[in-house]
Amino acid sequence: MKLTKLGLTILCMSMFCLFSSFAPSFAEQRSEVAAVSAPDQVTQLAERTVKELSKDSEFALFNHSTLNIMPLGPGTHSYLVHVLQGENIVGYVMITAEQLQNEVKATQDITYLVTEYGVGSASVFDPELLSLHGHLPQGEKGTIDSASYQMKSTGILSYWVIQIAGNSTYVDAGNGDVLLGNPEELDEPPASETFAARIGGEHRLSNIQKTSLPFDPSENLQWLVTTPVAITSESLLLQQLDSSKQLIFSSPGNNMWYSGPLAISGYATWTSPDMKNLHFVRIGTHPSQIRYIPAERLLGKGHFYESSK
Repeated sequence: MKLTKLGLTILCMSMFCLFSSFAPSFAEQRSEVAAVSAPDQVTQLAERTVKELSKDSEFALFNHSTLNIMPLGPGTHSYLVHVLQGENIVGYVMITAEQLQNEVKATQDITYLVTEYGVGSASVFDPELLSLHGHLPQGEKGTIDSASYQMKSTGILSYWVIQIAGNSTYVDAGNGDVLLGNPEELDEPPASETFAARIGGEHRLSNIQKTSLPFDPSENLQWLVTTPVAITSESLLLQQLDSSKQLIFSSPGNNMWYSGPLAISGYATWTSPDMKNLHFVRIGTHPSQIRYIPAERLLGKGHFYESSK
């Protein structure tokens, strides 16, 4: 019996040493990755983006965080990255694959780009939203993604498909609102953002300009009867934000796709190695969920209004 215990002890120690030798080292990084299903390009882009964002005080909790990477469907080759402190969600990053034509090889190369990110305890696809808005049977705890609660994205809209007792409900993954119907069967507005409007691995965060605190457009609806601000370019949008401090984006008939109306309270500037800038606007009604989306996504898709403060 003693020999058996000794043998088991030696076996366990050997297995521990074997697995320890393959454990990744994150001594020089501020985050580590908990998922193994994503391509290396996705993991590296997620880590670099989180590291860049952690330089700004708004994203301070991104330091020394853990990243949980999950695929988004259907067939979008997209990934959701939840940024965690312990078991608590403190933000997110969304990454999508893009196909680029390689003229030299006459083939298509796949690259991954950041299409959205955010900070706060109420992240996109936070399972707490399902319980908070009563989308689950009483006492049942939501999961991020399962056979009953599937995560999906159209590229503009992120949503859950909740299947209970043979019935399907479609829920906005950002605010928990029930959607008008199945997004796959509705007419989605054509995408306006280009490849150049998204963040790659070589982009660096230059600045985050917070023009105001988050605000709720529904608290004062006077903006609905005002004349929209004439904004036809990204530069005009940023100039107007610097002047007005708060803007509201609304797309009549299409607000569902943008989770609108949107409260805009700032913007982030990212710079490429060739010194070209791209901008993401800061949206949200409460510090618990601040989202950043490409400014280009909104241009020509609706109207901008000054907030009725």
